[in-house]
Amino acid sequence: MSQAGLSWLMALGTVLAPASGDVDLAKSAGPGSDAHWAGRRVADVLPAAEIERVVLLKALTSTTAAHDLAGIRRILRQAAEHTFLDQAPRQGLLRLGREDSIWEAVLVVRDGAVFGFVADGEHACLRAADGQGGCFTLPRAAQE
Repeated sequence: MSQAGLSWLMALGTVLAPASGDVDLAKSAGPGSDAHWAGRRVADVLPAAEIERVVLLKALTSTTAAHDLAGIRRILRQAAEHTFLDQAPRQGLLRLGREDSIWEAVLVVRDGAVFGFVADGEHACLRAADGQGGCFTLPRAAQE
C-alpha cells in the first residue's frame, strides 16, 4: 500500500473511532447526578469548539433545522462562562423526551465523548454518558 493510501486509512480510522461503541444517555443517571457539575463552568465540561457533531432530535421552533443546529451551538458558546446550577431547575428536565423541552440533541465531541442536550425557554441541561449532568441558565440572547 502506498504511503498516501496508508495515511488516508489512518485518518479515516481517527475520524471513525470516536463514533464507535454504544452510549447510554437514558439510564446512566443516578441520584444527585443532575447537579454533579454544580459550580463548574459549562466550558470546563463541554468546550463548544470541541463539538464535532450535533444530532438534532427535537426542535419545537418555526425555523429551519440549520438554524436550530446553529442555535444549539450558539447557546453552548455563549454559555461558556455560565456555571452549572446546584440542582436541576425542574424535576427531569435533564431527561430526553420531555414534552416541555424546545430542543433536544445528542452532541459528539472530538475525543469521542457523547452528551445529551435538552433546553426549554430558560434553562439547558447536559448529561454525559457516565450519568453525570447539570443544568445552566440560558444566555439572555438565547431566551429571546
